[in-house]
Amino acid sequence: MEDPSPKITILLATFNRSALVGETLDSIIAQTYHNWECIIVDDHSKDNTEVVISSYLEKESRFSYFRKTEKYKPGLSGTRNYGLDLAAKRGAGFIQFFDDDDIMHPRKLELQMEPFLNNPEIDLTLCQYRKFHNKETIEFNLDKADDGLCSVTTDNLLKSFYLNEIDLNSSGPLWKAYILKNYRFLEDLFYAEEKEFYLRVFYKEKIKYEPIKLVLFWYRKHNKSITSNLYSDPSIKLNSAKLFEEKFLNMVLEKKNAPYFLLKSYTAKFIKNKNLLELKRISEYIKENSHPINFKYWILLIYIKLKSFEIIR
Repeated sequence: MEDPSPKITILLATFNRSALVGETLDSIIAQTYHNWECIIVDDHSKDNTEVVISSYLEKESRFSYFRKTEKYKPGLSGTRNYGLDLAAKRGAGFIQFFDDDDIMHPRKLELQMEPFLNNPEIDLTLCQYRKFHNKETIEFNLDKADDGLCSVTTDNLLKSFYLNEIDLNSSGPLWKAYILKNYRFLEDLFYAEEKEFYLRVFYKEKIKYEPIKLVLFWYRKHNKSITSNLYSDPSIKLNSAKLFEEKFLNMVLEKKNAPYFLLKSYTAKFIKNKNLLELKRISEYIKENSHPINFKYWILLIYIKLKSFEIIR
């Protein structure tokens, strides 16, 4: 009999994870919510990752495996984009990103689907997480969840995420797929790619979400993580940070009446870096948009201060 519950499409990006990906796949198989499919996209692993995954494909038909095509650039962003395109072709209704070294609580999908089933207007659910080094230390007892462990509650997703007031990463959110249909990760971005992606979605969409104040996945910390190894070159992180700032600021200034907190934050950064060109750009934007008068005065006072220090001549 066909499962009447909505299907969740899990997008699992993998690269050189032969020693760990089996534990992740086991945690997916153990889900109490049964109507899921898992699309595994491999960024051309050079170890035995494909061999390990093949054994799971033989025993579990809900897994499917793809090696990334040349259409997508090397790196996590391209891998996630291929997964999103495959999910779109399958008509996915719900999207769950997941990493190849993390562990799902057995009830993660079940508990994060409940709000969607109770309220059709919900677009996104979030959950708490814990960090771990060894799988043996994982405790799945939900009664031990610490409400202060990490924050997933806010009245303003964009502001709280931008200011790092909530804890949100790839494996936590469960999305309605239609929200993401027009969005893809920046494939030239090799650091903070998911932060840029989520900020872009939160900035352009009116997201209705519900937090689940329970630890529903475990985030592995180890010295073989993709971030610490593939992108260990400091210049990669620096160039990605510059691209991130450039892309996001351009998007902010394309929209009329951008949020006050974003303009204030960027202004403070540009003053600290003595970036007068961008500071002038923001001040011109404020003149053309109806922002609070106190913010206009604040910009004026900044110019006066800079001039007093002979930064502006």
